[in-house]
Amino acid sequence: METAVEERSELDSEKLTLEQMATPAVPRRISMIEKYKDEIKVAREALRNALEDDPEYEEAAIEAKAAAQKKKQIKDQIWGSADNQAFLAKIKENQEEITTLEEILNTELMHVYQTRNTDQVTDENGEPRKFKVIAKLLPKSANKDADDFGSDLSNNSQRGEA
Repeated sequence: METAVEERSELDSEKLTLEQMATPAVPRRISMIEKYKDEIKVAREALRNALEDDPEYEEAAIEAKAAAQKKKQIKDQIWGSADNQAFLAKIKENQEEITTLEEILNTELMHVYQTRNTDQVTDENGEPRKFKVIAKLLPKSANKDADDFGSDLSNNSQRGEA
């Protein structure tokens, strides 16, 4: 029968093996993902061409575009009233505040995850709340203009910010 120390040592060696295996697998997976994305792009283009070549579809698309324009004009007219403009301004203001708060919360949750090694926090009501840490591979072009957190630095430099 193994002791707890021996079991932990065995798990650590298995973990190391998985980490060693993952390192060469990452570039291969990236290449595979890019290959599949390219295949999807080609297939979508073929489907788009098939639709554009069909006269019945083209006619329906023109009718749908006209209906969408009419709908937009009516919506803009309704939303143009003073009461509705106030609602739109409130929505925009609240969405900006939510975006800012979510960015701050994401940073705080990442800190909690790194320092406490947990994916759970307690809300103001004392209820436990789980969160998820997500990693996302940035496009190749983003590598040149992004900081370590994926923020686009080129926009800030255009505005004179650092």
